[in-house]
Amino acid sequence: MVVKVRLVGVLRALALGKEYVELNGVTTVRDVINRLKSINDKLFKRVFDVSRGELAPDVYVAINDVDIRLLRGLDTLVKDGDEVLILAYIHGG
Repeated sequence: MVVKVRLVGVLRALALGKEYVELNGVTTVRDVINRLKSINDKLFKRVFDVSRGELAPDVYVAINDVDIRLLRGLDTLVKDGDEVLILAYIHGG
């Protein structure tokens, strides 16, 4: 099973310039996020706030163009061929 992960903006830079990475053996979004450590620990830390146990507040994740917040969040299942988009956005206050 292969899931394609698309990294946008600063996340792409933290993934050593790769726009896409393919991950094997993941079953949930949480698995995908945890596997970012194997690419670059800084990438993982930028996406996931370990102290709170959740995504960083400015990180958006979608599976096949559907926001995971509309699904089961980090527990959303992924399947072979899915595309997971992860981006960090900047917003004003």
